[in-house]
Amino acid sequence: MFSNKKAALAVLLVAGTVLAACGSSSNTSATATTAGASAATTTTAAAPLTKITIALPVAEPVQSPVYLAKVNGYFKKQGLDPTIVVLAGDVIVNSALVSNSVQFTSVNAVSLLTAVSKGIPLQMACMEYNGPEWAMAVTNQLAASAHLSSSSTPQQVLSALKGDKVAVVGGASAAPGIMLNGLLEHYGMSTSSLTIFAVNSSAALVTALQHNEVQAIFDTQPIPASAQADGAGKVVFDTTEISSLAAVPWEGILAAKSYIASNPKIVKSVCAAIAQADNYLISNPSGATSALQPTFSKLSPSLLQSAITSYKWVKDAQMTDSQWTNGLAALESFHLLSKPISSSVLSSSYTLADLPPAS
Repeated sequence: MFSNKKAALAVLLVAGTVLAACGSSSNTSATATTAGASAATTTTAAAPLTKITIALPVAEPVQSPVYLAKVNGYFKKQGLDPTIVVLAGDVIVNSALVSNSVQFTSVNAVSLLTAVSKGIPLQMACMEYNGPEWAMAVTNQLAASAHLSSSSTPQQVLSALKGDKVAVVGGASAAPGIMLNGLLEHYGMSTSSLTIFAVNSSAALVTALQHNEVQAIFDTQPIPASAQADGAGKVVFDTTEISSLAAVPWEGILAAKSYIASNPKIVKSVCAAIAQADNYLISNPSGATSALQPTFSKLSPSLLQSAITSYKWVKDAQMTDSQWTNGLAALESFHLLSKPISSSVLSSSYTLADLPPAS
C-alpha cells in the first residue's frame, strides 16, 4: 500500500507607537507608552487555535515533516492545533477525508492518482519530498561474490539477484513489490527473474536477511540501513539515485477537494507549517533528529538521521505544473500505475493555489 496529512491563521493584534525621544518630555512619553502597551496586553488575547486532524498511513520517518511541524511548534505559529492519528491504510484514510472526520493526510502521488482516477475527489496542496525512496540491502555473501557496493547501479544489483529471493513487506502487490517489478520492467528484465518474498513487518525483513532466508530486502529507510548496522548485509542502491524518479513530486499534504475549496486559509496555514518543517529538515538534519528522537524512540539517533538525510525534502513545500506532467511520465515509465492517467485526472489531482511563498 502506498504510504505514505480546519485551521485558521492566528491573528495577533499588535499596537505600537513610535515616539521621538527628545528634551525633558521623553520620560513622560515613555511612561505613557509603557502604560498603553500594558493595557493592550491585559485586554487583548490571542485568537484560539483551530483544531484539525491529520491522518497518516504509517508512523515512520517518512512522515517527519508532519511530526516535526507539531514538535517544533510550526503548526501552532500558524494558529493550528493538530491531532495526528495513524490509520491502517490509504483506503481508510481516503474515506475519512471524504467524510471530513479527518481533514488532512500525507500520501504519495501514486495513491493520490489512483484514488482520483476512481472518482474520489482528493487534491494535493503542497509537497513534503520528491522521488520514491526505497533502498535495497543484500547479504554480505552476495555483495562480496557479485562485487556489489553502494556505488552499484540498480541494473547491476537486479542482474546479480537473478534467481534469488528479495523480501518486501506485503509481497508483490504492495508498494515496494510494485516498485521492484517496475524496476525490472524498466531495465528490460523479466519480473520472474527474481522471487518477491512477502513478510509481515519491517522487523521481519532484517531477520530474514540475517538468517539467509533471502538474498536481499527492499524497503524504505531506515530498515536497510539498520540491516547494515546489524551486520546482516550491505545497502547497495536507493531509488533516489534514479534521476527521472528523483524529480517526481511524491509525498505531500492532501485533503478532500471540497475541503480545500472551502477552507483556503486553513490549507495555506498547514502548507506554511510543512514548508517550515521541510526547510528545517534540509538545513539542520541533526537538529531535526534531536527534535524527532522522542517520536521515533525505537531508532538510534544515527539510524534516524540516516533516514532523514535519505529523503529529498522539498524547499518551501513547492510544486509546479511541469513537475506533475514530467512526474506522470516517469511513473508510467517505471510501470507504477495500473492504468493510464488522463490529463483531466492529473490536473484535478493537485492545486497550486495554497502554496506558501517561495523563499
